[in-house]
Amino acid sequence: MSDALYLAAGYKTSKQVDTEIKTLAEMERIYIETVIAFCDGNIPRAAEVLEISPSTIYRKQAQWHIK
Repeated sequence: MSDALYLAAGYKTSKQVDTEIKTLAEMERIYIETVIAFCDGNIPRAAEVLEISPSTIYRKQAQWHIK
């Protein structure tokens, strides 16, 4: 896997994968937050890129802040 894919997956290096396996929920959060940052915090735009509704992102964010 290329370094860019490791970074997109939330890892700093390929060696980190061996010691820090993330759950699917953690990966989803990392990916959604990365897309939101890429869209300069614009949730509707990020939702469009992700092909989900903005309400899905808002609901997930609310769940993340509860945990």
